[in-house]
Amino acid sequence: MHDYSENTKAKITTFSLKGKVDIWWEDVKNFKGIHEEDLTWHAFERIFKKNYMLKRYYDDRAKEFYELQMGSMTDDEYTSIFLELLRYVPYLKEEKEKFQRFISGLPVAYKDWIEFNEPISLEEASQKLKHCYEQSKRKVQPKHDLKINEKTKGKWTPKRGRPQDVSEK
Repeated sequence: MHDYSENTKAKITTFSLKGKVDIWWEDVKNFKGIHEEDLTWHAFERIFKKNYMLKRYYDDRAKEFYELQMGSMTDDEYTSIFLELLRYVPYLKEEKEKFQRFISGLPVAYKDWIEFNEPISLEEASQKLKHCYEQSKRKVQPKHDLKINEKTKGKWTPKRGRPQDVSEK
């Protein structure tokens, strides 16, 4: 809004920093030997985006990774988001840690079954989730091979071939 010089913009901004960002800026100044009276807006913006925003972005993605829960997602959605966020936790190197974190975000029924079957890799845990998810979808879908038996007054019985008329016997 104001037509400040590049140096004045940087001074106003660095003076306005509060909390963790101010502490971070003091550390950067001391480490890099930056003198605020010589700092331009462009230089500050470059340092800020490169060092602070990038770290904050990665920290936020890592937090999302550790808080990820399957909830109402499909198996493919959960796996895809998990793998996307896994990129932001490069310190998670062991395969066992990866698939344990993957399993920990699943609903209890899936988690128990997959843990019982002892996966040895993230890929195997993902395949077992796909199997569980498909099985749970089948349980919810109506059975098309069932019909109402008139004699048993609405109880479900399996169809066996062509329905026969009682008078045909």
